[in-house]
Amino acid sequence: MISFGRITSAFVRRAIAVTLLLGLSACAQKNEPKQEIRVTEFAMAQRAASLEKVRPYGLFRQAGREWEKLEMTPEELAAPGRRCIRQNNYWCVKTPPTERWRGQVGEDNSGHAIFADPVYSARAFARLMRNYRFKHEIITARELAMRYAPPSDCIGTLSYCPVSTATPIPRNWTRGSMDGKTVAYTETQPSSAFQRAKTSACETPVLYCPRGFNDSLTYASALAKAVGARSIDQNIGLFDRAGLLHYARAQKLYQAMARYEMGADYAVDPTLIRRGMVMEAQDYLTDKGRLH
Repeated sequence: MISFGRITSAFVRRAIAVTLLLGLSACAQKNEPKQEIRVTEFAMAQRAASLEKVRPYGLFRQAGREWEKLEMTPEELAAPGRRCIRQNNYWCVKTPPTERWRGQVGEDNSGHAIFADPVYSARAFARLMRNYRFKHEIITARELAMRYAPPSDCIGTLSYCPVSTATPIPRNWTRGSMDGKTVAYTETQPSSAFQRAKTSACETPVLYCPRGFNDSLTYASALAKAVGARSIDQNIGLFDRAGLLHYARAQKLYQAMARYEMGADYAVDPTLIRRGMVMEAQDYLTDKGRLH
């Protein structure tokens, strides 16, 4: 038999427990709006950060008839076609097969160099133009365009490798040569039998050209016009026989080639180009054996 006192005592204990639970529930309900506010404020802060403009160093964008310093949100900078801007590589220079360029801190899957500062991109491009002239004897706009942007190459290249050595590469894909390797070019996105990888990862890399192949002769005509050559087969006179760079002519050529690689709406700060040219010339005078 249970006494009334015990029942009362048990009832009191239950009442106290219920009261405590209700109190805790009320506190939780009071805290919920505050937590929601904190989450909302955090989301707003994230949104504000994503909208904050960044200013890629040394670039201008055309706005009507004027040029303005380039500003982009992180989302705009991450958009397709702006890879070389993101990588401080305004000429989309590829990584050499044997060693990295001075100032290079990485490379993407297609072999494009990533530079610590865009001035190293200008310096690398100046050195590449020297190599073209004195290693490969390239002296005309036609020769320059055919090597730097051959018809088999393309803008916005994405590199792939076969999943296995047994994967056949379609015969109708264009063949070309890059860094001593045979490469295949296609305007059709590769199937699942190919995977995104660096060109150095396989024997026969596949380069996907989503925007078609280069029009090299049109490119050559634009370069000839930039340096004041009468035709694409005239010597552009970038260097003299002693290896001295013609700075005024080079400035126009480098600007034209950067705009071709990034888009006609973009231009590189002339001061940045000259800094890169001077850096390369100094390196050439102090260390003639260095090619990169």
